[in-house]
Amino acid sequence: MEPRGEIFVLGLVLSIIVLLISVFISIWARRFTRNLGDYYVAGRSIGALNNGLAMVSLALSLTTFIGLTALILKGVYIAIALYASFTAAFIGLMLLAAPYLRRHKSFTTMAFISERYGSKTLRFISVFIMLIVSVLYLGGNLKGVGIIFYYLLGVPEIVGIVVGGLVVTLYVTLGGMYGVTYNQTFQTIVLIFCLMFPVAVVLKALGAAGWFFPPLGYGNLVPLMNEAVPHFFWPMLVHPIVYIAIFLGSFFGIIGLPHFVMRYFTVRDAREARWSTVICVFLVGLVNTTVYATGFAAMYYMRTQGIDIPEAAYDYMVFILLDALSGQGWLAIAVAGSVAAALSTIAGLLLIMGAGLIHDLYSELKPEVDDEKKLKLSYAAMFVVGVLVILFSLNPPKFILEAIMWSFGIAAAGLGVPIVLGIWWKRTNKYGVGAGMVVGALIGLYGWIMVGYLGMDPVTIPFPIFAKYFYGPLGWIKITAVAVPVSFILTVVVSWLTPPPPLELQKQVDVMHGWQDYDQKRYNGKGLPITVIVLSVLIMWFMTTLYDVFPK
Repeated sequence: MEPRGEIFVLGLVLSIIVLLISVFISIWARRFTRNLGDYYVAGRSIGALNNGLAMVSLALSLTTFIGLTALILKGVYIAIALYASFTAAFIGLMLLAAPYLRRHKSFTTMAFISERYGSKTLRFISVFIMLIVSVLYLGGNLKGVGIIFYYLLGVPEIVGIVVGGLVVTLYVTLGGMYGVTYNQTFQTIVLIFCLMFPVAVVLKALGAAGWFFPPLGYGNLVPLMNEAVPHFFWPMLVHPIVYIAIFLGSFFGIIGLPHFVMRYFTVRDAREARWSTVICVFLVGLVNTTVYATGFAAMYYMRTQGIDIPEAAYDYMVFILLDALSGQGWLAIAVAGSVAAALSTIAGLLLIMGAGLIHDLYSELKPEVDDEKKLKLSYAAMFVVGVLVILFSLNPPKFILEAIMWSFGIAAAGLGVPIVLGIWWKRTNKYGVGAGMVVGALIGLYGWIMVGYLGMDPVTIPFPIFAKYFYGPLGWIKITAVAVPVSFILTVVVSWLTPPPPLELQKQVDVMHGWQDYDQKRYNGKGLPITVIVLSVLIMWFMTTLYDVFPK
């Protein structure tokens, strides 16, 4: 897709304002940072509303504006499953993890895994997995910044990647978790306003009766869409295991993504953790349904107007619609909102990467170093990580959302499984977790290297038993339906076959659930692990069925 051909001054001005406000907020918030606890978890002082809004900005990254809309156009039915599962995943996070993680009082996901299972080795492994997940997630979002710069300013994507990356690195390094939290709250407000109002304008231009409420505003256009695109609302065009894989990746991926989990360590107590999730779920659902309305509008516009937009330009679709159907002011607002969306997610990822390297890795290798020196090292590590990620992102993925989906799958198998079982089953031990998280994460990573990086056809990659079933649209995503079940099975089976964890580690489970006493039978039955194994086996078996029903 060629750039607009001229510098979009108004969009540039609003984007610069967003960038400057973000830096100013971090400079202002720096005065609250006095120790490591302040820098990494904001002194555990954040309230539910503030934390909920900050979580929204993590969930609604730049892919909300561009990647997900592109996926709706590329594969309608898969996109519906993706954002529906993603929204539902927050409910799972609230029910299975949020309050329990807060009671544990760790700083990071990696610290939780290490302390819950009493293993420094697992801490190092989880840091490595966290870095892989975070870099994949960051690559997609930094590419999005490059897309904005290229399309609106006509400059190479590399300029947007470097500028956006440096600005976020600056304000994360300066402000720590306080700066990141207040920035994410600000950016969430900007993002929601800058998405919903421009989309409403687009729907109005297309003749939607309920344009003033974008999530449902296109209702009267549905009959016309059914005529233009008969399959638009028909979801079962791929094997059902695709939807199961998306659900597994979203559900356990949210729990495993370290920058999401870190937000629960910043709130005052478990009650605030729950309510922040409720706020997040409501707003994420509202925005995701608005994004679907955007995809609907884009498809409707192309088919009814006879306009052919190349698939390579789908990532630009929000801007193309606004450019064609609204004034320059609305386009500028959308640009500012997309910049805010990118900054907020990148900030959270940089912070967790810096925390992992200093708090979880360096502190274990050099336990004698005092907190003051660790705080200084944290500033330096944050800056270095930011620069390294920028360099990695100079060769970003072609399809933004694809990198994000790979990161979810690896996070689900490598980090989500040990977190969930560590909260709900006392018998889970370090041997089982080590086996499950390593093998599960490696399956996901192997898939990304073969398919996402080397570009191989999913059905031809060397993958025992299952490769030939990775057919159809985005067939590679079925790898998640192998990685997550294998991680569960290995964790449960190896934990059963090896000695139980020490009593003091098992007591952590009762503490996380708010019990004042300890009961050996509590959260220690056989029903949960047996159910997990049966469901995991059924999921992988189901992939091998219906092979001749769905198109290759």
